Amino acid sequence: MKIIKPKANDKFTITAVPGWPSFAFETDAAGQHTWNWTISWGSFKKSGSQTTPGNLWDAQSVVTNLGGSLTVMVSAAKQSASITVKIYGTNPSAADVTAYLTTKPGSDGFDKLVEHESNFRQFNASNEPVKSFDNGYGMCQLTSPAPSYEQVWNWKLNVDGGLALFASKRASAVAYLSQSGRTYTSDQLKYETVCRWNGGAYHEWDAKAGAWVRKTEILCDPATGNIGWNMTDPQNKGKTVAELHKRDAGTYSHRPSGAHWFYSGVCYADAVLG
Repeated sequence: MKIIKPKANDKFTITAVPGWPSFAFETDAAGQHTWNWTISWGSFKKSGSQTTPGNLWDAQSVVTNLGGSLTVMVSAAKQSASITVKIYGTNPSAADVTAYLTTKPGSDGFDKLVEHESNFRQFNASNEPVKSFDNGYGMCQLTSPAPSYEQVWNWKLNVDGGLALFASKRASAVAYLSQSGRTYTSDQLKYETVCRWNGGAYHEWDAKAGAWVRKTEILCDPATGNIGWNMTDPQNKGKTVAELHKRDAGTYSHRPSGAHWFYSGVCYADAVLG
């Protein structure tokens, strides 16, 4: 028994829509066939089984929204054969992503966040999902909660997952800014929400002015995306950005115990939104 098509290690490509192509499997045997399949990529894996009355089977329905290595073991009339093929992705354009976001409520500011996180890329140069050092996946760098296999390979599902998380950050931002009946602007809500994507509050209440203001004690390193200094720290007080950068830049790749810089949501929001 032989698998006539596809050939071992054939490559299939997901379109930018995204759309999954036909995966037509065919053997040279007759009669009922059982197709056991497993698809995997990294730590993600799914498997299943389907039966057909003849020697043809299209795997499209079982692998849609997934990618990586697809292994199929087929059996018929006490014979069997197996094959592995590869599935790769295609990045959408930035315009595709922003157009998709316009159809989603509560997405104000999220395009800038996605651009900052991944430059709208779901896949790397090898056409496999983008993965960061801290296990952030796809264009939204979904980390916690951990993304599903589908969110790793389907950029629209990745964006949907990011928007769900963004909505929770926005709800926290609204609760924070509206405390004690205080008012805020749409821009303040945008900055507060994006800040919370990276951690912490962006604003503090200025009782004298009767308004929300950006946290005054935080100075950011513009050479980074989210690193800053608390200027009330005696080790930082009175120093310029250039001086602080020169002192600390060598430790940015791995923050040591007792460092006088920190990862700041305020600096992240400033970098994302300008």
